[in-house]
Amino acid sequence: MSDLKPSANVMQVMQSVITRTRDYFDEEFGIGLIESDGGCGDVDSLTLHDMTAIIGMGGAVNLLIAFSFDKGLINALYEQMTADFDVQADEVQMFHKAAAGEVVNTVLGHCTVDFQEMDGRVISLTPPVIIDKVKHIHRMKDAMFYTQTLSTKLGRMDINLVGPRELFNTNLEYVK
Repeated sequence: MSDLKPSANVMQVMQSVITRTRDYFDEEFGIGLIESDGGCGDVDSLTLHDMTAIIGMGGAVNLLIAFSFDKGLINALYEQMTADFDVQADEVQMFHKAAAGEVVNTVLGHCTVDFQEMDGRVISLTPPVIIDKVKHIHRMKDAMFYTQTLSTKLGRMDINLVGPRELFNTNLEYVK
């Protein structure tokens, strides 16, 4: 990632996502999150962890938001979310994916209140798309990535904002 500083709007989106993620992980799972690496740029691809959940957000945000989880972290979330279920062996992968989708859907659902304050428009959410065998997302033409890594004692998670270059100026700053 480059050392370019993202615009105030991108920072607002990322800060909301980080704050809501931290609150949800702490309150729901008792897992503390620590911010670590972050950056903005037009790299050729994003390196993904073991499982990634992607949601498209419309309205004032108009970005794809991808949460990519280390195996240890997604396993811990799965264990807590299915503790009261009798999960059959052939359902484990399905429930791992459901756990990733539920976490991202819940966090971003809570963020919509923050995002509406940007311009008062309704924020739309797509259903989460879960990928678990893909190790990279290659940059599509004119796309830009902004990534923040969060660390836990159970593993890391990257939160990636992905948007079209026309939403960013020559300094890769978000513009409306």
